Amino acid sequence: MYEREKTVLLKSSASLLPNNVCRVRMGGKMCAGVIHKEELNIVCPAVPEAEPRVVAAKVAPSATAGAVILQAAWVEVREQVFLVLATTQGALIFDWDGSVLLHAHLLPLTPLDTPFTFTKGIAALYTGYICVGVHTGEILVISVNEDGDMATVEKVRWHARPITALATHGQVLVSADDAGDMTIAQEDDGFTKLCSIDSYGIFNLQDGYIVAEVCAHVRSITGLDVARETGMLMTASEDTFVRVWQLNPDTNLPIEHKYSVSEENTALCGGVFTDDLGSGYVVTGYDRRELICYAM
Repeated sequence: MYEREKTVLLKSSASLLPNNVCRVRMGGKMCAGVIHKEELNIVCPAVPEAEPRVVAAKVAPSATAGAVILQAAWVEVREQVFLVLATTQGALIFDWDGSVLLHAHLLPLTPLDTPFTFTKGIAALYTGYICVGVHTGEILVISVNEDGDMATVEKVRWHARPITALATHGQVLVSADDAGDMTIAQEDDGFTKLCSIDSYGIFNLQDGYIVAEVCAHVRSITGLDVARETGMLMTASEDTFVRVWQLNPDTNLPIEHKYSVSEENTALCGGVFTDDLGSGYVVTGYDRRELICYAM
C-alpha cells in the first residue's frame, strides 16, 4: 500500500515526545516540523537537500535560552496560517515559517515547590480562535481578527487535570487530560459544554457513545492522524509499527485494518499523513536525525 520513498536529514534529533511531527502545505509543497528540546526543525521533503530551518522557542531575541517545546502545530485561522509552539513557559504564535513572533502568552511564575508548568494541546476554530491547553486544566482562547492581530480573550476550564490534547471539527472543540477524560464543547458566541467522556477510544461526536475500540499496538501510541478526504487513520507507536486503518462510521465494521510496517529498532514518536487524501505519510523516531517518508 505504501513504499518507503526517502529520508530527509534534520538539523538535530527528534525528542521523545508524542505527536512529534506536524505538517503544513504552503505553495503546493508539504513542510514538516520536528521538535528537539527548545527548537523546531522545519524541512520540506520535496527539497531534501535544502538546509533545515530552525525555530527557537524564545520569547525575546535577546533571551539566552529558550523554553522546552512540548508540541508544535500549524493552524489556519481566517485564511491565515500560523505556527504555534506549546512550551514549558507558555504558548508562542509565529507566522507560518517561524520567522516572526506574533503573540506570546506566558504562564505566571509559580512557587518553587510546583512540580511543573506547561502548555500542551493546540487547535483552531474557523470562527477566529486559537486554543491551547494548560497544565492547570484550563484552555487558553486566543482571538485572531481579520488583520491577524491576537489577544487572549478568555480561559475556559472543564478539567481538573492537565490538558494533553485538543482537536476541533467545525465549531466543536474536544479536549483531553492526562487522566484520559475528554470534554466536547461547542463555540457559538462563547463555549458551551456538550458532554464528557470518561474513557478513551473512538466516540460519536454528538452523544459521546463509543463507536469502536481496537487493540492496535503493544506500546504507547505516539501519533494519530486522520486523512479527512478518505477517512483513513494512521497510528504510530513506540513498538516500531505504523498502522493504517479505514474508518467506516456508518457500517457494521466501523474501523478496518489496511496496512502496517515496522521501522526496526526505532521508537516512533510521531506520524502524519502528507495530505488529506492519505496518499503518503511521514514519521519520526526518537534520537534519529531524519524524517522518514512513505508514499503510495
